[in-house]
Amino acid sequence: MKIIFLDIDGVLNSDEYFDKIKYLKIEGIESEIDRKKVKLLQEAVKQTGAKVVLTSSWRYTKRAKELKEFLAQHEIPIDVTPFLDNIRGEEIKKWLSQNKNIDDFVIVDDEVFQSFDEELIEKLIKISDGNGKTLGNGLEKQDIEKIIQRLGRKIQKEQEEYER
Repeated sequence: MKIIFLDIDGVLNSDEYFDKIKYLKIEGIESEIDRKKVKLLQEAVKQTGAKVVLTSSWRYTKRAKELKEFLAQHEIPIDVTPFLDNIRGEEIKKWLSQNKNIDDFVIVDDEVFQSFDEELIEKLIKISDGNGKTLGNGLEKQDIEKIIQRLGRKIQKEQEEYER
């Protein structure tokens, strides 16, 4: 199984998105999540066959249910990492230890956390240029290409298994 560990702010939204919708009366989850960024993530999920695991603090906010439903509408069901005092690297490691048959994973985040050890840094696809201070550009096409390149296409994996 392939996994995409996903942050939200700075990944599925951006400074540009919030500037664009600032004066619009958008309600619901799209007041904080850019549908275009979700569609990009959807493409990565379809191409790789990966499962998405939420690492963002969004996973324990009052908007978590709405976020899950929105992503599910885009064929992106999600799991969540356990809560370990917001130590993201430890939360990812704990999730990995509790789940078997993981072939590969990537971490899609706009920040590099101190709790990321060498293994996690190698798996990080750093999004944006915000560095936790602003949201930056959010998820872009080249980031999706990196995810697909690192995890491999679903079709390739199926073809390899067929040829064995």
